[in-house]
Amino acid sequence: MSDRDSALRRISRGPWRRTYGRINKVNTKSGGLMPREAEHVTSPFSPGYGRRPLVFGGHKEELDELTEVFRTLDFGENHSVLISGLRGAGKTSMLTMLQDAALEHGWLVISDDASSGLMERVMDTAIPSLLDKLEPATRTRLAGLGIWQLNAQLQYVDRHRQVKPLLRTDLIALSEHIGQAGILITIDEVSSGKTRLRELSRFALEVSHALQGGANVMIVFAGIKVDLDALLEQVHTTFLRRSKQLDFRRLTPKETRRVLEESIRIGGREIEEEALVRLVAVSQGYPYLVQLVGDYAWRNTPSALRISVADAEVAHEKAIKAVQRRVISRVYQDLSEKDREFVQAMAQDHGRSKISDIVNRMGVSAQYVQVYKRRLIDTGYVKADGHGYVAFSLPYLGDYVRSMTAERDEPVASRDEWDDFPPPPSV
Repeated sequence: MSDRDSALRRISRGPWRRTYGRINKVNTKSGGLMPREAEHVTSPFSPGYGRRPLVFGGHKEELDELTEVFRTLDFGENHSVLISGLRGAGKTSMLTMLQDAALEHGWLVISDDASSGLMERVMDTAIPSLLDKLEPATRTRLAGLGIWQLNAQLQYVDRHRQVKPLLRTDLIALSEHIGQAGILITIDEVSSGKTRLRELSRFALEVSHALQGGANVMIVFAGIKVDLDALLEQVHTTFLRRSKQLDFRRLTPKETRRVLEESIRIGGREIEEEALVRLVAVSQGYPYLVQLVGDYAWRNTPSALRISVADAEVAHEKAIKAVQRRVISRVYQDLSEKDREFVQAMAQDHGRSKISDIVNRMGVSAQYVQVYKRRLIDTGYVKADGHGYVAFSLPYLGDYVRSMTAERDEPVASRDEWDDFPPPPSV
């Protein structure tokens, strides 16, 4: 099934049905769908956090492979998966797509983030909620195990154990009694804080014991690479070191164009070639920015059946300001003082930067610079760009750093608008 067919299928059965209910004829020129009243058609782009995009860019082979596990229960290396990548690269959207695919194949899905209290939320809230949604026959079998106490209507009441409940026991019991399906667990926003890592390590240990007990479980962790690497260094996460690893970076220009063009076509509109080229160039393959710039272009003249160069120009200005405010400024704030010195040294160049120049600008040893180079590459914000060179991999980060440096170097103004309105004397 093509991406377009898959998207139209989701439109027909999901929340898009209300939006696109008025679509009633095919535009034979573009192959897309033409709305009767274009101004009432909702944007097909999804720039919000964690929202599943209508057209997903990249990682098709990996997504197909993982989806096949949901159908066959033939796990191979896919019992555990680590998804790394910079912010806005599509990690959370990937988790959402995996959850949807698992549910379509009858799997149970446990979805949470790595914040404090994960184990308790899963055992005391997520699993009881799953129990209440199971078929009565399955709940009857589970009630007979004496693990959970159910009432006469087979609704969860409480745990019924003399010993401390364990997540591994819950997962094994659920897996054995849900038929030809498994359990997908997705944990987003992995953090490298010591307390969080200890809890994640304990959680991972329980899952590994469940796998050893024969449970059909796939667990997926998502986060920035440095945080996932810190998780792998914990004492109880040995099995995660053999995980399938997906690294989410920027899309290729070809894939970026496909996402934009296909989303617009499915939405029922067309786009001028020059406008499409402009949007591809602005987005730089950064998945969040692809959705954002597409959304702004769509909304600029929503009643027009064709997105124009003028729409793309407006989207360009709005999207860059938005991504710098929402993502890049936070990335910069999260950097350590030395990391900032490194990117400030890089930002003096408008292309790639030579490591020896960064060494001179920072006034430190080459070995010292290599430590921060490696760390910034692991975050996904910087990439190696030929022998002895680095470049920014997060679009517009260099521009932002340069603007911060210029702002810092500007002289402080001696007057402001309120100088002409001095406060009245105190009484």
